[in-house]
Amino acid sequence: MRTALADVCVTVAAVAVVVGLAGSSLVGGALDPRVAIDVLTLTAAATAAGAAFLGALAARLTEDPRPRWIAAALSVYAVLVLPSNVLAVDLPVRSMRLVAYLVVVALLLAAVRPPRLGVLGTWAATTVGALLAVAALQVPAVAPGLVAVLVEGPLVTIAVVVGWTAVAAAVLVEGLSRRSIPRRRVGLGLVVLAGAQLYRVLGTTAGDLVFGGLRLLGLAIVVAGMAHLVVRSLAELHDTRFAQQEELVVAALHMERAGELAAERDHELRNGLAGLAGITHLLSSQVDDEDHERLRHAVLAELGRLHELIDGAEHATGTYLVAPVLEGLVALRRSAGAAVGLTVDEGLRASGDSAVLAQIVTNLLANCDRHAPGAAVTLRARADGDRVVVQVRDTGPGLPPGREDEVLLGGVHDPAAGGSGLGLSITRRLVEREGGTLTVATVEDPRGCLATVTVPADVPATVRERARAV
Repeated sequence: MRTALADVCVTVAAVAVVVGLAGSSLVGGALDPRVAIDVLTLTAAATAAGAAFLGALAARLTEDPRPRWIAAALSVYAVLVLPSNVLAVDLPVRSMRLVAYLVVVALLLAAVRPPRLGVLGTWAATTVGALLAVAALQVPAVAPGLVAVLVEGPLVTIAVVVGWTAVAAAVLVEGLSRRSIPRRRVGLGLVVLAGAQLYRVLGTTAGDLVFGGLRLLGLAIVVAGMAHLVVRSLAELHDTRFAQQEELVVAALHMERAGELAAERDHELRNGLAGLAGITHLLSSQVDDEDHERLRHAVLAELGRLHELIDGAEHATGTYLVAPVLEGLVALRRSAGAAVGLTVDEGLRASGDSAVLAQIVTNLLANCDRHAPGAAVTLRARADGDRVVVQVRDTGPGLPPGREDEVLLGGVHDPAAGGSGLGLSITRRLVEREGGTLTVATVEDPRGCLATVTVPADVPATVRERARAV
């Protein structure tokens, strides 16, 4: 509201300055009135053309037809109405100017309630109106008496000015109702133009400097409003484009993460199914001993883990015994004929999700199968302060020299061994997600590869309190 009041006050002040300067004897005496009004008229025509261009551009940027109809009206005003003021004021020219005024008012009226004509329809209607105005040059030759009454009489001229004023006021009200500063300023400019026309009709001559100054002022305000509308539209487009780019970046990150998750899930399912391979003969076995029962529980646990992996279930956090997790995985491997040894500290408990540890160890065992097929594998799990250390060691060829850190990166793999190069990378992320670490190294006596995983241990409260006290 304050901005609207400020715009009105500035406009009124500018009108007062123009009226004061143009009507003063100092300016009037220093300038040739005819030359001055011609210069003002041609300048106003150029200004109106600039406003029409900005209006058409604003309509394209905002996808709002209102500025386009105002631009169409100003284009007729710039091309036909204003140049006619510097021509000889004979009856044909006055007839053409009157029809052009009517076309301008009609186009401004369309800006208040735009018809659904589209861009081509708008400029087609404008072209038709302009051609009608040009055709009016020939009307006085056909019916000079009627044209003289219409053109020289005040009624039609006053009707055009009143219509212009009403349309300008409607555009201003529309700008105020929409709380649009640029549209409000365009409306103010049109109101000043209407005031200039009314000023001319009510008591001045055609060469009055006040009329020319007010007309130029009104068009300058319209140009300022259209330019503001274009700048604001460009800023909004920039913000929209920036927001869309951010959304695209976020979407790309989500897609990348989804691809990683899909690759991880595919990798884990493949490793899990490989662990289950070779135990199908147990389904028909009638043996019911302790090893058979342990293996059956291991199969059920692995199937449950794979089912959760497919469903994308959230990992549960808590504490768990490490031995049952590793014993089940080792039982599955042994059932498939693999030589896997296991040593676990008694009562060893970890903090986190047992399914994640099972996934980690499954990946490391699958890595041994791929890069050291047939080699003996040993698992060792022990406590080390507040950490559980799980070591997976094979007696294979070991790692390529100097590539201990590289193999933990995604996509690094041995072409001869096959695989996607995702196993250790996925395993590292899983370990880090559990708050642990993963290292791999080549060891000797005997030579092989050693993968060391650390995860948080379930440290009793009394031990934690003693650690804090120390």
